[in-house]
Amino acid sequence: MPQQYSVAFITKLYRGGGLERVTQLLSTYLSQQNISVFLITGEPTEHDFQVPDNVRRLVAFAENDGIREDTPSEENLKRMQAKNELLLQYAQQYDIRLFVCQEHWAHGNYETINFLKDHNIKVIAIEHNFFLFPFYDDREYLFKISRRTYPRLDALVCLNRVDVQLWRKVGVKNAIYIPNLLTFDPDSITAAHLSSNNIVMVGHFQKVDPSIILMMHCVVEQYPNAIFQLVPQQNNVTRYFENAALMVVTFSIEGFSMVLVEAKAFGIPTVAFNLKYAELWQDGITAVDRNDVDALADNVVSLLKDRDLRLQRGKEAKQSLDRFDVEKTVQKWVALIKAVIDGNEDEIQQMKDSEEKVEEEFALNVLKEELGFIGREGYDFGFRL
Repeated sequence: MPQQYSVAFITKLYRGGGLERVTQLLSTYLSQQNISVFLITGEPTEHDFQVPDNVRRLVAFAENDGIREDTPSEENLKRMQAKNELLLQYAQQYDIRLFVCQEHWAHGNYETINFLKDHNIKVIAIEHNFFLFPFYDDREYLFKISRRTYPRLDALVCLNRVDVQLWRKVGVKNAIYIPNLLTFDPDSITAAHLSSNNIVMVGHFQKVDPSIILMMHCVVEQYPNAIFQLVPQQNNVTRYFENAALMVVTFSIEGFSMVLVEAKAFGIPTVAFNLKYAELWQDGITAVDRNDVDALADNVVSLLKDRDLRLQRGKEAKQSLDRFDVEKTVQKWVALIKAVIDGNEDEIQQMKDSEEKVEEEFALNVLKEELGFIGREGYDFGFRL
């Protein structure tokens, strides 16, 4: 009898954010590949993404389970335990063979991974941001927890190749690079006309560097007709992109920005602080040194003053998405899911051997630069920088 493959994606929320959109996309594509897919979330709301056909949604999260607390209260620890017991019940009831945990910022994420592994259940985690994310979020303790927990995983999916090298250095042997699925088919999207003065910023605004206010001031001084549109994270940002001249991204840390994917799909040129590890920053973007507000403003003004330059940069941005082929990404996920469920370490090793890589020296240099940026030079990872 053929092996039955079933996987459950865990996410408390199912609306608004890039992680949740990726969950919807992965669920959609994988359910078309003879894989039974489940979504395990909080209670549904009217703002949620649509659940794909052939995907079953199960509820396991309380409205307030305290998973972001640095030191969870006894009450919230009980809620976490109740949630994990429910996951175990779902695994038995629906024959779920594999869970995908992805809320790397949440204490409960690691509680769940350990609970599932203690019960001999297969687990993949997705690291949706950069290796040093907890340091930027002032939650170093979370990094220590992830270092203890991730080596227990059957696989850790990283969204950039630098992360793969770094997680392997700290003992996560099955760290594998699989980029996020693109939220749009670039070929099906009509490029924006880029004839307005609209400068779009989309995202969770706690990520926006405070220097953005200074940058705005510098731009408006040089180009008074500039219009800044700060758009909160939402399910549909199409109308903003259709009428944009360019986008500005001032994140100091990022994994695989779905906002940037969408902007590139619309052929929108983007000016951003440089993130050397981020795959989407490798081409099709104007990157400046972090905190160089003058350079950021100057590049924005240059683009506002020259539509031909905007069109050229926008074309380059759209073309840069060609390297993120959706079918290849889906097949990597299918191969990984089947290999993990089958316990096929040879197949997982073959995936690791055949993937695109960056040199270890490059990854360590990026880590060293990032530590300098956040003032944590000399942090002891147990290996030499």
